[in-house]
Amino acid sequence: MTKHLLFVYGTLRKDGVNAMPKLYPNSTFVGSSSVNGRLYDMGGYPAIVLDDNASPVIGEVYEIDDETLAKLDAFELDADYHRTAVEITVTSMPTWCWVYRPLAEVSSGKPEVASGDWIAYEQSA
Repeated sequence: MTKHLLFVYGTLRKDGVNAMPKLYPNSTFVGSSSVNGRLYDMGGYPAIVLDDNASPVIGEVYEIDDETLAKLDAFELDADYHRTAVEITVTSMPTWCWVYRPLAEVSSGKPEVASGDWIAYEQSA
């Protein structure tokens, strides 16, 4: 079975409402990381717009298997997100991993999460 790395930045983070360890117990936490982009509040969950010139978006990297990836693909596609590869650094090593981002352009009417940290943003609300 193939192993994949997944970068999560919102509700799938370990302190999020859909925490990977809770919903996907076969996932293994690899480490914390970030990717440059802008984070938006879509109303209870975030959306990332990748941008090399933007500030870091805080997240976590998990190792997952094919079955978990298929489940996440189905869940995220239903929420109008798609999976794309992004280069990150985790445990001091640059590597490629998957990230889910919106299929459509994020509306300019959505509030930006300036800190890039969805969990801190939710806790301060």
